[in-house]
Amino acid sequence: MITEFKVYNNSEATQQVQDSNKSLAEQLALLLVSHQQPENEQQAIFELLENKLSLNMLLDGKLSRLTLDFADGEVGFRAARVSKANELVSKAIGCKPYYRPKVLDATAGMGRDSLIMALLGCEVVMQERNFAIFQLLQNALQLFKSNLEFAEVSHRITLQQKNSIESFEQVEDIEVIYLDPMFPARKKSALVKKEMRLFKLLAGEDIDADELLDNALKSSAKRVVVKRPKGAPLLSGKKPSHEIVAKKFRYDVYIIN
Repeated sequence: MITEFKVYNNSEATQQVQDSNKSLAEQLALLLVSHQQPENEQQAIFELLENKLSLNMLLDGKLSRLTLDFADGEVGFRAARVSKANELVSKAIGCKPYYRPKVLDATAGMGRDSLIMALLGCEVVMQERNFAIFQLLQNALQLFKSNLEFAEVSHRITLQQKNSIESFEQVEDIEVIYLDPMFPARKKSALVKKEMRLFKLLAGEDIDADELLDNALKSSAKRVVVKRPKGAPLLSGKKPSHEIVAKKFRYDVYIIN
């Protein structure tokens, strides 16, 4: 797991780029360095280029880069085609023809499920406790809000750097709490995508996922939704009200009276 962070400043970059990275280092209270590659697998180096924030990390001894972008690649492709009919999460969180719940995404992660729920018409509050993931998310959200194509959607998303276990009740009028804790480790024979491996280096294991569900079920929300790998054990051993099963994962839905 990554425990040390720095900021890269390329001496050959334009003055504007250098000033941006210096400002980032001051803002995050991190050391500014002249090398782009981390010294070991416990270190990661932020880099800001053309307003997009990246995190340079070592994976299998090689330099790798993690960047979050809501309007690019597979994420942008999916976002452009979102509808209540083709997104199972819509059914899981209880969307109706004339009703969209206010959702607290308590494990924001890459922010992709939050984006989909916002595109479906929900007001979404994202909470992320990991320092580095929050920085990447914040940058991705800023760039997303500057994209005129998604201007109508962006005002429905709010991001907070908080540990949801301690802050469920600090968000007003939440109707649904959405939990997507880090999936259990897979066998080596089923190697996950590079992006997810990098992400797991940052996030580590969600060892308190059971506690997260227990607290959510005690909250004032009407519904709690947990995204799990297909075949994975129930969080906290608690049987849901019902399940919605997809090809590779499922939603455990808890209806709170």
